[in-house]
Amino acid sequence: MKDYRAIADALAADIAAGRLAPGSRLPPQRQFADQQGIAASTASRVYAELARRGLMTGEVGRGSYVRSALAAPPLALSEPTFAPIDLEMNIPLLPQANTELPAALAAVAQAEALQHALRPIGAAATPQARQIAAEFLARGRWQPDPSTIHFTGNGRQAIAAALRA
Repeated sequence: MKDYRAIADALAADIAAGRLAPGSRLPPQRQFADQQGIAASTASRVYAELARRGLMTGEVGRGSYVRSALAAPPLALSEPTFAPIDLEMNIPLLPQANTELPAALAAVAQAEALQHALRPIGAAATPQARQIAAEFLARGRWQPDPSTIHFTGNGRQAIAAALRA
């Protein structure tokens, strides 16, 4: 009994080697099953696997064809913004981080620093905070007016404010 993945691998190798050229018509699934000595359901799985790999395309009543090679994606001029963030890093990024981190943590661990960091923060903002937010949000020639920047206590408040604006 042949595994459909092994048959798909063999066809993929034929496509990669050029023995099956792009645009070549593949036999109908039942005929392919008879040629390979496999069940029609196995042939269907082979064709589905080739389609999943992007090596063939087909429509009922029109036939199945070897796909042309996929074009290489264009070169990026900048780092993609949708790149995943790797949170598995468990080593310091910089060699000096081993010596600087304990000092930074000791400063934060002081009672006064913790009280300041963990205090509740209201939605009202200082003019300095509005100015910093405006500078952060600025893009190109667009400079938001600091007086139009509003702070909220949480996401729900932000959504409600945006809907009421």
